Amino acid sequence: MIVDVLIAGAGGAGYPAAFRLDKAGLKVVMADPKGELGGNCLYQGCVPSKTLRELAHLYVRAKKLLGFNETIPFEKAQDHKDFVQETRFKQHKQELAESSVEFYKGEVEIIDNHHAVIKDEKGDVQVEYKYLILATGSEPFKPKFPGSEYCITSDDLYKYKTSIRKLPKEMVIIGGGYIALETASIMNALGTKVHVLVRSDRVLRGLDSRLVSSLLSMLDKNIDIRFNSPVIEVQKIGDKDEYKVIYSEKSEKKEISADLVMLATGRRPVYPKGTEKLGLAIGKTGIMVDETIVTSVKNVYAPGDVNGRSMFFHSAVRQSLVSAHNILAGTPIDYMDFQSVPISVFTIPSIAYVGILPEEAKRRGIDIIEASYPLSKDSRAQMYDEAEGEVRLFFERGSLRIIGGWIIGIDAPTMINEIGTAVANGLTARQMANYADQHPMSNESISYAARSIF
Repeated sequence: MIVDVLIAGAGGAGYPAAFRLDKAGLKVVMADPKGELGGNCLYQGCVPSKTLRELAHLYVRAKKLLGFNETIPFEKAQDHKDFVQETRFKQHKQELAESSVEFYKGEVEIIDNHHAVIKDEKGDVQVEYKYLILATGSEPFKPKFPGSEYCITSDDLYKYKTSIRKLPKEMVIIGGGYIALETASIMNALGTKVHVLVRSDRVLRGLDSRLVSSLLSMLDKNIDIRFNSPVIEVQKIGDKDEYKVIYSEKSEKKEISADLVMLATGRRPVYPKGTEKLGLAIGKTGIMVDETIVTSVKNVYAPGDVNGRSMFFHSAVRQSLVSAHNILAGTPIDYMDFQSVPISVFTIPSIAYVGILPEEAKRRGIDIIEASYPLSKDSRAQMYDEAEGEVRLFFERGSLRIIGGWIIGIDAPTMINEIGTAVANGLTARQMANYADQHPMSNESISYAARSIF
């Protein structure tokens, strides 16, 4: 089979490019071992986890505002998660049917930078291509220690038709990143006693310490977070789902009993078999790409998690389209703006941020002006009795051009998109202050924050 573009992977880094290139008239073949479009995000990542998060948040609100005291049926919550996934699988199938993209369920094996084999379930398919898009995503990193085989990952908890249908009474989460904290919030809200064991002295490493401190002060105090507590061993007790997690705290061995133990120790890129034959430059976080998403081999593009620069679905989608546009043009015409990609931590309550935050601004020598607005004054936050938190904007002194911002509290993952758009377009504090955000919605707090400096 001779094609214009071969795409390895059908997640957010793969299918947007496939449809864009197909629409432009190129012959495109795409393969994914899952046999579905949507990648890790849909099959076992952001969509299912956020479905459970929304149900958990509804439950928290019902208890707080209406005195609702019923126990949430966890199996029904998982059923709804599966329903959402099924709905989106069908949606993607329809999109595929309406295109001319040829799709295979199977893995891509690279032969050289113009030839590959798709290991389809029906047999091998030989492919000769002009361009290759590596969109194979990432997988959970699983450190090895005694008993690590007893630990699940977030993939196991959130995957389509997961076998985990019973709410654990007690759970240990190993790790301190956003997946660890999000899962801790979800399971805690649903009624599980959650312990989080963090190897170092802080969570969300690399994120501005003020933002992290604010989040920790607002998380439910029933979530037991233990710092400087590396895990030594996990022991299985008997034939049931009962485990003992042994960890170190101040050089002393301690233990926690649980009926579910989850590893949330980060993710790492997945490379197709034979990738080494391409001679790509690979760095510490993944395949090296520039802002055009091209690799060191000029007919090979690597959008999304596989390059490790911005491991989020929405970022992968944009990188996928950048790749498609540059392939179509035959020269760089589109560029990825990594700085303006909004990032959220979907805890309860949540935080979100975008752009350059104060600690990074200081490292870069950028003089900033901060503008903030407390959510205690926001009408929507008051409606839900969730008035903790703030909107905080960061402007370059002199030009008053926005370079970043964060939101702590209600609707943070939704509101951050407005700030991200402002960062991407270099808006000034005056332009943001002059915008009439809709009342009584939480976005009002953004324009109120901008007005506070005048």
